[in-house]
Amino acid sequence: MAPTRANEHAGNLPVELTSFVGRRQGLADLKRALASTRLLTLTGAGGVGKTKLALRAGRESARQYPDDVWFVELAPIQDPELVPQAVFTAFGLQDHSSSWAVSTLAGYLADKRPLLILDNCEHVHEAAAALAGTLLRACPDVRILATSRQALGVTGEVVVDVPTLSLPEDGDASPEALLRSDAVALFVERASAVQQGFAVDATNAAAILRICSHVDGIPLALELAAVRLKSLGLDALDRDSLPVSGRWARGTAASRSGSRPSRARSTGATSS
Repeated sequence: MAPTRANEHAGNLPVELTSFVGRRQGLADLKRALASTRLLTLTGAGGVGKTKLALRAGRESARQYPDDVWFVELAPIQDPELVPQAVFTAFGLQDHSSSWAVSTLAGYLADKRPLLILDNCEHVHEAAAALAGTLLRACPDVRILATSRQALGVTGEVVVDVPTLSLPEDGDASPEALLRSDAVALFVERASAVQQGFAVDATNAAAILRICSHVDGIPLALELAAVRLKSLGLDALDRDSLPVSGRWARGTAASRSGSRPSRARSTGATSS
């Protein structure tokens, strides 16, 4: 028996709780790449902003998908066999056979034109790759945008490495120069949300630059630092930022290349 929808609604993208800061050129490049490929995977270190970038790209591209944009959150999934069920759940589907089979899902999507965002694939890598490969073969108009710390390895996949946010150019620590950096812009915006009136000026520019540089422009680390600003104050946060860098910077050096995703690359690997 074919699955049925419990509720008829357009897509399921979560509401944005915070603003999208920076990555404007990178976002434009991503949307162009997404329009010309059926499977695009955003890769990068944890906390680099893959999910937020994918959601913004999906939201701004929604009109291109007659059957909407669907967000499949894989982070809570511990058993790889439950990956197909996560897609059923995202679509609000009820599988009357209770098998949650990929073939049943493929049959439902065979004549539809949605965008699926498969988020946090790395811990269920093989299952996510198998699901993506099956849907791409069986559903000619389905497109998939995945986020993972590693490529899925599916034939035809385009991989885009997401870098950390851009830092200020060396040698110019003026407030104006700092705000041209996506990392500083994110920190200042989040800091102003927890400390009313917070802004970059000549008296705090050096401390802000050190904080953003110490965490290598990693968005999640910047947001956590901004939250701590209310309790610690900027001077204490500046003094405490170096240990934070050690925890966050490991494994991210390869991804630090400015605010634009690196050039997309294709893979000819075949999914298992």
